[in-house]
Amino acid sequence: METPEIAEQQRARAVAEDYRRRGYDVVEEPSPESLPDFLAGYQPDLIARRGKETVVVEVKSRKSLADEPQVRELARLLQGKEHWSFELVVVPEEKPVAPEGAQPFTREDVLRGLEEAERLVELGFSEAAMLRAWATAEAALRIIAEEEGVKLERYAPSYMLKRAVSDGIISREEYAFFITAMEHRNALVHGFSAASFDTNLVRKLIAVIKQMIGHATAAQSA
Repeated sequence: METPEIAEQQRARAVAEDYRRRGYDVVEEPSPESLPDFLAGYQPDLIARRGKETVVVEVKSRKSLADEPQVRELARLLQGKEHWSFELVVVPEEKPVAPEGAQPFTREDVLRGLEEAERLVELGFSEAAMLRAWATAEAALRIIAEEEGVKLERYAPSYMLKRAVSDGIISREEYAFFITAMEHRNALVHGFSAASFDTNLVRKLIAVIKQMIGHATAAQSA
């Protein structure tokens, strides 16, 4: 079953290609550094530019739209701003279904998952290690957000990453890396391979998650 975040990402890519066909220069998932000061704190899905015109695009499912007031704030911010406009693309979503009795990973589950991912790398199964490591990444984000008092309205990874960077749980550099890792994870889970995928990406993902969990543990103990 297609998850809401996958549906959003696929629709965002299609929207980006449509803008490119119309002669726009498009930046997907623009970094915070590339945004103007008045967009500080926002993380739009796309920025499309043609001449003096700039379009800020958000691609959301109905559920994520209801959960993210920032979308409405962004629309108000851009209203009437010369040479700037806002486009909201709403995509339908299917309700994700988990097996009955499924429970979120604990901190111990995360650490065990990282050990398993490392063993898979050592055995030469880097793609399997990537999937195992990504599962621990999502769990780690949920755990740390809860410990930091950050309320997550939903658990789509793209949403959690945006909240994590906005609330200071991860750095902008870590956010950019997680986005890259997520793209590779998405490709793998849907039966695609990418030439840019290599073992070093998995090793770095494992190291970043370990660092996150380690810092959170130290903060709890202090």
